[in-house]
Amino acid sequence: MENQKNFLTTAPYKGTRDFYPDEMRLRNWMFSVMRETVLSFGYEEYDGPILESFDLYKAKSGEEIVERQLYDFVDKGERRVAIRPEMTPTLARMVAGNLRNLPRPVRWFSIPNLWRYEQPGKGRLREHWQLNVDLFGVDSFRAELEILLIADSILKRFGAPEGSYQIRVSHRKLLDSFLKNTLKLNADQVHGVSKLLDKKSKISAEAFETEIKPFLDDATKQIPWIEKFLSSDLQSVSEIPEIDPESVSFIRDLFGELQALGVTKQLIFDPSIVRGFDYYTGCIFEVFDTNPENRRSLYGGGRYDNLIGLFSKEQLSGIGFGLGDVTFKNFLEGHGLIPNLNREKTVFLPIMEESLFLETFKLSKELRENGILAETMLDSAKIGKQIQTAEKKGYRFVLFLGESEISTDTVQIKDLISGEQKSLPRNGLSEILKKDFQL
Repeated sequence: MENQKNFLTTAPYKGTRDFYPDEMRLRNWMFSVMRETVLSFGYEEYDGPILESFDLYKAKSGEEIVERQLYDFVDKGERRVAIRPEMTPTLARMVAGNLRNLPRPVRWFSIPNLWRYEQPGKGRLREHWQLNVDLFGVDSFRAELEILLIADSILKRFGAPEGSYQIRVSHRKLLDSFLKNTLKLNADQVHGVSKLLDKKSKISAEAFETEIKPFLDDATKQIPWIEKFLSSDLQSVSEIPEIDPESVSFIRDLFGELQALGVTKQLIFDPSIVRGFDYYTGCIFEVFDTNPENRRSLYGGGRYDNLIGLFSKEQLSGIGFGLGDVTFKNFLEGHGLIPNLNREKTVFLPIMEESLFLETFKLSKELRENGILAETMLDSAKIGKQIQTAEKKGYRFVLFLGESEISTDTVQIKDLISGEQKSLPRNGLSEILKKDFQL
């Protein structure tokens, strides 16, 4: 009996994806819409290395990322390095390294590939791509105004209908003043309660109450205040004792100008928004999907002070957000926003006869030189089989160049959707295809 060969698996590494051409078309379309939207606001694209020093993440990333989710190793030069789990540390290093040469405000964006070692699940993988948009050097709420307008414009550019998403906004100083001044919590208590508030929506009310009691001095009195704070609106939040009035005014002014710009029904004040406790220092926000089957946060961000503090004595305030491709793709699918991405803008040229290969190739070359996408078969199989190939590849239009077409200086074009076929002149063919067939 012959020994059976053990073949390698064709499955990708757990928590990652293969992008076959169909998936790649979708990914490229998503990124192109994001990129065009952010570019329209005057932002510039940047990138950095996927490998950074481990020390960079140890200093700039949260404890959970560094201790549980980081892909790190010692390289051949005995340096401890890590695959980037987020873009902010790289961004901080780059901005600090060229700060004096950067005109203010600094408007940058990137769509990096990121890695985190975590349990894969719906909307969460070990490898993903993320749109990062950041604005530096503006201390007034006009920075928040622009960033939130970009966050809203991205969804509108994808055709998101009214009511399909919510932009929930709050301020870290509101939460800080509530925890420290209203509830009279110390630093350890503030940290513990903030972490629990951040996951409150993911656990039951009973579990939340059980877990939060150890951090409170008088749970009977303090828990009702917590519930009142979390359910307050922009009017009632100012009624909470010793709440920070400047933050309330800040959010009210911000909402007034956003509403004047058309961001109205989707805009919500939500003091339950916490986000990174050790990271954000000012206005914070999250964009939520309202689809009952995917009711979750799509992306979010906020203001952070002194991004470059580890690298420079200079101060620089910034604000930004990150939008992951996995959750966003779920949003687009859930609301039916993905268009037909078949290859209908490319013409397909079969080889009618072996002797006509060079003439057919010349025609496709001529089309490409005039801005028409064209694929030419390289073997002269039966025409029916070549047409099947075109259909499988998602093409709509097929151009036929046979002996009779060459003798009459014409081509035949067939629409594989309607079945219609007609003759076109070879002279000016590219312009005809662009004008009459939208190629």
